[in-house]
Amino acid sequence: MAPGAHHRSNWVYMDHAFGPGRLVFDQLVVHGTAEELLRDWQASREPVSDWLAGAEDADLSAERPSHLGGTRTAGEVMRILIDEQTHHGAEIALLRDLYLRR
Repeated sequence: MAPGAHHRSNWVYMDHAFGPGRLVFDQLVVHGTAEELLRDWQASREPVSDWLAGAEDADLSAERPSHLGGTRTAGEVMRILIDEQTHHGAEIALLRDLYLRR
């Protein structure tokens, strides 16, 4: 996977689980600046938050298509996406702190 591509998997997960299911990694833009990457990373959280805000308990059990093949429950898709956001947010904070203290 290309540098910076990990957060972009959010777009692919959401497209396959809750959209038309046509988005592939090669279609995603590789950003040239940290600012562009951060904006896109932040924007990739919005569909996750929006879906969760409107979801009911039963929605989490619904089977959704997966770009990995087969299906996953909506709850599993959300867990993976939240885990990815937490993981990459921590990486960004660490890199920021290391950069500021170099």
